[in-house]
Amino acid sequence: MEKVTLSSTTLAAVIAMMVLQGCAGVAGTPVTPATQCARPTLTPSEAGHAITEVRVTIATATPGAYLRYTLDGSTPTGGPSGNGTQIPEAKGKVMVNFGPRGTTLKAIACKEGLADSPIAEGNYVYQSPYGN
Repeated sequence: MEKVTLSSTTLAAVIAMMVLQGCAGVAGTPVTPATQCARPTLTPSEAGHAITEVRVTIATATPGAYLRYTLDGSTPTGGPSGNGTQIPEAKGKVMVNFGPRGTTLKAIACKEGLADSPIAEGNYVYQSPYGN
């Protein structure tokens, strides 16, 4: 067995190559593309100081995806006859009106060729400005 001595510069280059290969796949092996849309984010995720309505931004990190959302507690689904209101882009705004019983917003991201995303959910409940 032969002893190999590496300088710190050489060692750093070897580590950098290993990290790059881990991110890009093994040399000569293509990176596996995403098989599922990214879960949408809801901003704000819940209403804090709103009285009866809040504007919620729904977005997904999946380029070319579209969104569907529901406000009645049902689960949104993708496809041409999917359930929920469609937002044709990967980001959109929704006005959520709610009362003392609250409203649940559910959203999903969809794109042809990919599985639908996991469901994102936000609960929006009336909060009195007077503490009760």
